[in-house]
Amino acid sequence: MQYVNCNLCGIDETSLITIQNNFKIVQCKQCGLVYINPQPDREELIKLYDTYHQRDEKDEHSWLKLMEGNFREVTVFLNRRFPDRGSLLDIGCAYGHFIAMMKGHGWSVKGIDPSAKALHHAREKGLDVIETTIDDSDFPACSFNVITAFYVLEHLFDPLSALKKIFHMLKPDGVLVLRVPHTTPIVKFLSRFNLRNNLYDTPFHLYDFSPETIRLLLNKAGFSSINIKPGSPTLPAKYAERVISVVSGNLSKILFGISGGRLLLPGTSKTVIAAKSAI
Repeated sequence: MQYVNCNLCGIDETSLITIQNNFKIVQCKQCGLVYINPQPDREELIKLYDTYHQRDEKDEHSWLKLMEGNFREVTVFLNRRFPDRGSLLDIGCAYGHFIAMMKGHGWSVKGIDPSAKALHHAREKGLDVIETTIDDSDFPACSFNVITAFYVLEHLFDPLSALKKIFHMLKPDGVLVLRVPHTTPIVKFLSRFNLRNNLYDTPFHLYDFSPETIRLLLNKAGFSSINIKPGSPTLPAKYAERVISVVSGNLSKILFGISGGRLLLPGTSKTVIAAKSAI
């Protein structure tokens, strides 16, 4: 286990939110970032990711069903943003569902993931994928028009460093698309009624991001024109989880729309789009 300071502001002054799976989840009193502290050793956690995509009897098809709505929504956005297409890197590509979709629309795609088992299926689709993490990757500066990371940032030991690296890898006018969880409001609400839960998914999720903290991280990494909005809800395999996801996700999109983009429902996952200025 390793003790860390806040990844966003660097201070070490926190309040305890809860304990899940024997891991303490804390919130920085200075900037509000939520994270596990202390955190598991990097080597131990990387080993767990080899079977991460097969947990709870999940397989290639259940992951596609879970994420397909997100993928299609982002595909439409990127095709409109880049009508002439371009180069794309998907961080945490797993089975390669998203980059296969983008390749079918004329994009030049690459993917990275630490799971050899998941990448085996991606390679069977004829996809260009590398078994590595964003921390260990070695792409030149200005390599990609678009970099995507669906539910990846919360797994990283140093999100700020990763975002700086992604900024370096993007071409001018390039775009980063993130999908990140925002679990803390739900956990705090449930705690009022002493309802136990495992929503932080420790030790895999090391961080939880509010719209404010993700915006601060992206600004600190150099990004501009940051747009945060509710995306299409995921579709978990378990019926109860799927109902909650669909109802809360669609409600979030409705409230966001009727408020003119001002209201982001707490506790629902967010799609984040950030640009690298051409200047």
